[in-house]
Amino acid sequence: MVKPSSTQQNPDSGITPIFFEPLGSARKPRRRSIRFAAVAGAMLLAMCLMMLWFIFSARSLTVDTSPPETSVTISGGLAVQFGDRYLLRAGEYRLQAEAPGYHALQQDLTISSEASQRLTLELEKKPGQLALVTVPEGARILLDNSDRGQTPQTLTDIAAGNYSLQLNHPRYQPWQQDISIQGMDITERIEARLEPAWGLIALASTPAGAEVTVGDQLVGKTPLSVQVQAAGETVSVKLQGYKRWEKVLHGRIGETLSHDPIVLAPADGLANVRSTPPGATVTVNGDYKGRTPLELELEPGKTHSIGLLLDGYHSEERKLTLTSGEEQQLDIPLRANSGSIRVSLSPAAAQLFVDGKLRKHDGTLVLPARPHRLEAKLAGYASQSKTVTPKPGIEQALSFDLEPQADAKSAEQPQQITSPGGQQLRLFRPASTFTMGSSRREQGRRSNEVQRQVSLSKPFYLATTTVTNAQYKKFQVAHSSSHFSRNTLDLPTQPVVNTSWLEAVQYCNWLSQQADLNPFYSVSGGKVSVNDNANGYRLPTEAEWEWAARVDSSGAVKKYPWGDSFPPPAKSANYADQSAATVLGRILAGYQDGHIVSAPVKSFSANSKGLYELGHNVAEWVHDYYGIEPTLGTAALQDPLGPATGEFRVIRGASWRHGSITELRLSFRDYGVEGRDDVGFRVARYAE
Repeated sequence: MVKPSSTQQNPDSGITPIFFEPLGSARKPRRRSIRFAAVAGAMLLAMCLMMLWFIFSARSLTVDTSPPETSVTISGGLAVQFGDRYLLRAGEYRLQAEAPGYHALQQDLTISSEASQRLTLELEKKPGQLALVTVPEGARILLDNSDRGQTPQTLTDIAAGNYSLQLNHPRYQPWQQDISIQGMDITERIEARLEPAWGLIALASTPAGAEVTVGDQLVGKTPLSVQVQAAGETVSVKLQGYKRWEKVLHGRIGETLSHDPIVLAPADGLANVRSTPPGATVTVNGDYKGRTPLELELEPGKTHSIGLLLDGYHSEERKLTLTSGEEQQLDIPLRANSGSIRVSLSPAAAQLFVDGKLRKHDGTLVLPARPHRLEAKLAGYASQSKTVTPKPGIEQALSFDLEPQADAKSAEQPQQITSPGGQQLRLFRPASTFTMGSSRREQGRRSNEVQRQVSLSKPFYLATTTVTNAQYKKFQVAHSSSHFSRNTLDLPTQPVVNTSWLEAVQYCNWLSQQADLNPFYSVSGGKVSVNDNANGYRLPTEAEWEWAARVDSSGAVKKYPWGDSFPPPAKSANYADQSAATVLGRILAGYQDGHIVSAPVKSFSANSKGLYELGHNVAEWVHDYYGIEPTLGTAALQDPLGPATGEFRVIRGASWRHGSITELRLSFRDYGVEGRDDVGFRVARYAE
């Protein structure tokens, strides 16, 4: 019998806790933590092994840098840096180096198998700037003799280094100093106070109120004190109705001087003298004064003897007395002083030219008693020329026997000819290929001096000198080359200047007409066209000019007229020298050539080709339109005449106004169309 379990309890007994444990809940080991530690340890071991492998297989690279603070970055692979040393495995990398004030450097880097390697890096400094201020402003800046403009100005892109700085102002003493440019994009600053090169001179005149001019500058009326340079300046005092008083005065720097009172004399009379034909020599009381037409200033109240002389004409004399301020026109016809020349021609069909002009005759010529050039010509025959001076009252005989010429083109060309204008021209057969222009690295180079290959094959004649005033006035009698700062440019043997390019071309055509040659130029309505097969006179092409000026017998190309070094030897050429300091703002310091303005032709030695003042004295018009031709790498240009069209014409060579390295180089190019007081020209023509 199952005894049921009692359910009666003691009401005073409490609840007693007991331990509970589910069935099958026995404890297990912590396996997950052990597995993570094992993986981490393995990875650390692998990394250590890799580090050891890298260390033992890497190569050591030591990098020396200038400047020391250069920051170096190496990409393209693992590079471990320890100071100035890097650990890298052999292979190809890319390196970059940077430092403030220096150009960044990037280059490929190859690490070889050698255990220890070294690399030296030297960064290039960035250029610097130079800020220049002067008192007064407007000083010309010469940095290593290169013209860099006027103050105030900041010069940029100046490479680090030492330089010679010179500041020139027309009325102040030159300022010069050796300077150092740090570069690194740093701006150096220089403030220069220029010392005056003048002193004051007190002027008074009787009568007062006269205009005072110093050089070409009107400065006021008397009485007044004027600035005059210590080197000397021309001071003139002028009052209406009185003669001009003029004298070179010298100031004393920092002082005021008093000049003796200036007593003005009554004005001269004025005589305008003309002759028919023009070009006669004029004398006053036996003293040479110039050539007709001419304006003469004559002392009033006195009788003056005015004489006229011209080869082949009787001399003339006139007496003239003028009052103060009186003006009179004097027209004097000249009577020919002639002689007879009896001429015989064989063959009789030959033509006779007198002084370059075709002359019809009946066997006798009546010519003025002065030298004449007679030339007989006939197709298929060699021409003959002779010079004769007619003698009044005596008939002379002259005969021409022309010899047949089988092939006129094959006849030997004369090595030198004389133009109707009197220019001597030399024959050149270049057969040469050379490089025009200048290298980009050449000091003073301008961007229009691009290099190009040129080949010259046509023989040509080129004048040994520029055209003179006397030669040009045979074409334009009234032309005046004028003057500069009271220095004449109009002497008979000085180069003609103040002629435009078109006027130079018209002179060439006039020579062709005088010589009965086919004109090279055709001028219509101010427009010029060219017949490049003509044998008439012309301007040299730019290529011919540069070949004649620069290429020597060995084919070498000169930099300057005197050679390749700077500065020029004393008196080797006519440039803006020390004597021109009072009239030109920019000069070649320390250089002397003895001429303030243009010198008479043949004042200096000829070059190796027998050509005078080619590249100095006066700049020269050439034939070409101004342009920039193709650069090196293209085919050589064959006997080029320049661009087909353009606005300006090329001017080559330096002049008496020039004094910088840029201008003195034979590759220097300029351009224009109007006349200048330092631009002349020489003539040329093809030989065949």
